[in-house]
Amino acid sequence: MSVDNETDPNRQRLGSIMAAAADARAAGPGEHTVLLPRISTDPLDDLVERVRPQLGQAVDSLHVAAALEADGLTDRGARVEYGYHDVFALATEVFRRLGPTLPKPRGVPARDPLAWRESLRLIAHGPLYALPSTAFPAVLAIVGRRSLVLGLVLASALGWVLAGAAAHAAYRMLGLGRPRAAARVLTAAALTAPLAGVLAGAGLVGLTGGGFALIAMIACLVAYQLTSTVLVFYRREPWLALAMTPAFLVGAAYLILGPGLRPWSVGVAAGCVLAAFVLAVLLAVHRSRAAAVREVPLLRALRPEVPGLLGVSGYALCSAVLLLHAEAPYLLGRLDIAIAAAPLILTMGVVEWRAERFRPQAVALVRRVERPAAFVRGVWLLLGREVAICLLAPAIPAVALLAGLSYLGLLSAAGIVMTVAHVALGGAYLLAFLLAGRDRFGWLCASMLAAITVHVGLGAVFGAVPLLGRSGSALVDTSLYLGSVLLLQALFVLGLAGILGQARHYR
Repeated sequence: MSVDNETDPNRQRLGSIMAAAADARAAGPGEHTVLLPRISTDPLDDLVERVRPQLGQAVDSLHVAAALEADGLTDRGARVEYGYHDVFALATEVFRRLGPTLPKPRGVPARDPLAWRESLRLIAHGPLYALPSTAFPAVLAIVGRRSLVLGLVLASALGWVLAGAAAHAAYRMLGLGRPRAAARVLTAAALTAPLAGVLAGAGLVGLTGGGFALIAMIACLVAYQLTSTVLVFYRREPWLALAMTPAFLVGAAYLILGPGLRPWSVGVAAGCVLAAFVLAVLLAVHRSRAAAVREVPLLRALRPEVPGLLGVSGYALCSAVLLLHAEAPYLLGRLDIAIAAAPLILTMGVVEWRAERFRPQAVALVRRVERPAAFVRGVWLLLGREVAICLLAPAIPAVALLAGLSYLGLLSAAGIVMTVAHVALGGAYLLAFLLAGRDRFGWLCASMLAAITVHVGLGAVFGAVPLLGRSGSALVDTSLYLGSVLLLQALFVLGLAGILGQARHYR
């Protein structure tokens, strides 16, 4: 609501200035006349003209309010400088004075920025991550159960960190208009991955034993994670699927037909990883050479990104530890607990898809509502719906998995609890994607470390920490893990509380 013209201090101040100008014009011929610049009779007109280039196509007053807040205008400024009791009231008048626009009619949905093919591409990421898994039984028979567990833990953590840092750096370079730098980052990361796997594997063998087969397995796993990163970055998921399908099929045949196919399963899996790796490297090299723009040297371009890369690497490492520290102790003998993460892995593409869909939906919400309070309420309802979807997605295969284990007589209460914990992680990872999209890596790492500390710390109190060599109740341990995952969800929501409802993030 605007202040009356007679009492508006801004109008009074303008009146004094204009009166002084009139006195100057009435001065005698012996005096100099001061020509004042033409000014508006209303300071709000100046504001409207200043923001018109950016907000000429504003769809509603909430859009204007978000822009004014982003420009540093506060409720106090709206009152003191323009005579309106808050930013939204001022934005309503600015929007009116901007003149008519041609917004899309209410009831006509905006064009979905993610076509159905793009949605299917994202959803398919989960099964792609699981394609090599059918080769693990044959590898297990060669390297041994203990070596397989240690190798999986080490390779997963190392690959997770390298892939996360490489993808972040590549997307940053691409976003800054440096496609050649993005391709070089991916090329360097892909070529480094097998070497890093060999060095890590050699260190593990030196400490625990295991032999050359363990080193080769770790190198292949790390190489596959970077291969997936490159092909997903360039939207070549079909290439990855075609390259790895033979490994999946031969591994499945080994599970059905027995040890006679063991060498074939291991050999075909290694060959498929090598083929996909070569494709990924050649693709990245081709994109680097095809980029026609001139760019600054790669190291100079990456220097400002070091803080972000450290944050992403820390987040990736904490994510790996969060999953593996609870799973690893049971990989040797508790099948129902060991495979509890399978439903989550299969549906991580759904979580990624819903995280990508969140921002367009929030932008559409900004254009529909007319008051800040309505937007805040709507965006939290939107978040609740998306979290529910990301809980339902892994819950469906989880029910099928538990039914199969029960039929085989392999299901226990601890297995059920661990599966529920990984279903809950689906919602947690959606929240993590949203926090990562706002560069809240410090909060992400601190929250995950707190959840891990609670699980291990309380487990030590109750004497149920297999990770520390305790032989306590598996049910107590998995229940504590479920509790730590729920705590993690709460911490992630707390991290979003201060930023989720700010309309300026969805301009």
